[in-house]
Amino acid sequence: MRIRRSIENLSVGTSAAAREDAWDPVLETYALGVQLMKDLAEDTPTSWLWAANTHGMEATPPPRTTWGQCQHASVYFLPWHRAYLAWFENTIRELTGDREWALPYWDYFADASSRRRMPAEFRVPTRTVDGNSVPNPLFSPNRSARPVPDENVELAPALSQPHYVRRMEYGFGGVEPDDYFGLAEQEPHNWVHMDVGGDAGEMRSPATAGRDPIFWLHHANIDRIWEMWRVLDGSVEYVQSPIATTAMKSQWNSAEFWFGDEATPSTYSMTDVEDLTTPAMDYEYESVELPDEIADDVMAERERIIAAEGGGRGLDEAPEWTPVAASEDLPSGEDREIVLAQGRGLDAAPPSRLMLDLASTTAHDPHAAYVVEVQAEAGAPTHTVGRFSAFGLAGTSDSETRNYLVDASSALPALLAEGWDGGQLIVRVVPEPGRADSEDDGKSIRIGQVTVYTQP
Repeated sequence: MRIRRSIENLSVGTSAAAREDAWDPVLETYALGVQLMKDLAEDTPTSWLWAANTHGMEATPPPRTTWGQCQHASVYFLPWHRAYLAWFENTIRELTGDREWALPYWDYFADASSRRRMPAEFRVPTRTVDGNSVPNPLFSPNRSARPVPDENVELAPALSQPHYVRRMEYGFGGVEPDDYFGLAEQEPHNWVHMDVGGDAGEMRSPATAGRDPIFWLHHANIDRIWEMWRVLDGSVEYVQSPIATTAMKSQWNSAEFWFGDEATPSTYSMTDVEDLTTPAMDYEYESVELPDEIADDVMAERERIIAAEGGGRGLDEAPEWTPVAASEDLPSGEDREIVLAQGRGLDAAPPSRLMLDLASTTAHDPHAAYVVEVQAEAGAPTHTVGRFSAFGLAGTSDSETRNYLVDASSALPALLAEGWDGGQLIVRVVPEPGRADSEDDGKSIRIGQVTVYTQP
């Protein structure tokens, strides 16, 4: 079985060494494979652009049936990308002749700041091969040079969630209904894309992300997170969830993913994808252990979530989310304050949970990230309740929308103390301060509908 290794254990470490010294054989093979793919014409199924276009592209509809098929904001995000990586990995093997090669992963979670910075082999525009300076095929010129911030690669929130899917709130891998990001996709996946992409890098948009060689190492790490979650005690897989209907389970189990030449595609079944020991996968990770610094916190939070469900009560028996207010005919442009008025109001017993649903969100050129704030009424204190990365909006077509759930329960005690009765709420979505594009008034998003939900 092949082993996907951490690039931290393969990298030469510094930019100077990456320019002048020999690389680890795993990265030598990767660089060779990427260059061979780039040398092929776009309409060749083993070319670099064919692989990138399979993930996403700006043309709608895509000119090839196997292009533009990436799964985002879906319970299929993790299995689709796992199959996609396996197909890409095999392409590199075939072109280089290295049949034992496995894709490394970029582990940006550890405390060492060096791990959150782009590996040296990806930062230098040229490298030395046989004494000659040559272009580096792993370099992309418009990436951000800054390390990924700590707060954007927190691992505990996703791994603490025992359920792959939940109803109207984030599961590890998705939400029911199936049109929201799962926790692992929301963070770290989306944040790393935007942080690495910067203002103009290829990683910033699903339409171009696959063109950046670091994309594949980033997704190998996301795939590793899925495996980390699966081996934790108490993880409830999609088909084991009490909210998964017979139809949902049948659709999941029969899913098939296909890539490459339309006439003779490489296909991967869900059975292939869910078991890393199958011939179609045939790999394992160097490590899927929880980092020591979060292990206790993850398991404690898992126990808290299970206890809050009544000691293991099924999700089909959990309290329902009740809509109490919604927006109508939202303005666009510079208006960033959304006033929800004349809602149904709260029941006699105050709620214990508060959720905001920001639905049908679109953008031509969004800011990198947004912060969500609420107020009980005009003039009342402002409470910050969440933030989200805009990856998935940048570079997408007008017809493509994203939905965001923001758990505002942290502000609920203060809102109730300030007299909030459910009849109205002010929701504000503003660019996250401190980023290079925070004050850029040329960037914006449009939110089609905001709904406020409470839970007893």
